[in-house]
Amino acid sequence: MKRLFLILLTFGLTATSFAQPPNYDDLLIYFADGDYEKLVKKAEKYTLEDETKNDPLPYLYCSKGNFEMSKDQKYAEDYPKAYNDAIKFAGKSLRKDKNGDMFSEHKNYFTDLKKAVVEDLKNMVDEEDFNRMRGTIMKLQRVDPSDVGSHFLMTAALFRIKDKSGAKLALKEALAQLDAVESVENWREVDFEMLRIGIIEYSKYRIDLRQDQFAKDVLNKVKQWFEEDEEFMRFYDQYGL
Repeated sequence: MKRLFLILLTFGLTATSFAQPPNYDDLLIYFADGDYEKLVKKAEKYTLEDETKNDPLPYLYCSKGNFEMSKDQKYAEDYPKAYNDAIKFAGKSLRKDKNGDMFSEHKNYFTDLKKAVVEDLKNMVDEEDFNRMRGTIMKLQRVDPSDVGSHFLMTAALFRIKDKSGAKLALKEALAQLDAVESVENWREVDFEMLRIGIIEYSKYRIDLRQDQFAKDVLNKVKQWFEEDEEFMRFYDQYGL
């Protein structure tokens, strides 16, 4: 009887240990070794398994692997959607990260990914490609759901393509998020950059319609954060606002 008890106890401990979520050392090793294909395949398996599908880390590593592959032409044929998948899985990882610990720990990665999307948006702004801009703004908001400037840029893009009802909803959200900002102490450079882009593009639209007061109101809301920003102040001074 004693022996049976020990066997059952051992089995119970073993079963419990297998029930614990993994520490994902395998993903860390694949990433460190630059074996991004194995990293993505293994991470995707974790996202489908019952024990680990609600853990944000597999989604994060899947995003990291795809992002690295998107930078290297040798993966282009086999992984043509690597960049978009990096954004998709980053968004999923954030939704799974209930307490925000993972974001804080991997903030540099999320910053790099956001910078890449912002760079795409800057090119679209230069080309006045407002139709394509909408989808890219949505990508940015997956990477950083709390971004304020993207909502102003979305407003401008929707106004430019004559989607007035959508633009009004976007503007309502943009103003609500801006009013909710209590401090920018922990903002990153890319957060300020996105806000400047969004505010300026929204203001340009208003100025084009000779609705300068709308532009003035929103520019003055954020001016305090951009008084050392040459691009913002040049725009602000240009229109005598």
